[in-house]
Amino acid sequence: MLKDRTRIERQLTLSQQKLSAFEQQLAGEGVTGKAKGRNATWRHLNADYRQLRRRLLAVAAVEAREAAAVQKKAELAAAQSSEG
Repeated sequence: MLKDRTRIERQLTLSQQKLSAFEQQLAGEGVTGKAKGRNATWRHLNADYRQLRRRLLAVAAVEAREAAAVQKKAELAAAQSSEG
């Protein structure tokens, strides 16, 4: 999972940079607030950014689940070795 995490984090950083640059461009043109939401390019960049954030959260959940499984397996092995 580490490979996925680093890849998604890199993509998220790039996406955030693109979104920030485009927001600055829109602000320079005087587009702010709800008017940003009417811009198709901004909506697309924002959707990509949100999607990558959600993927990163999903990777974190899988990593936590796998870590808990490894810990439980180690506890069971320790319990069995102490019994025998």
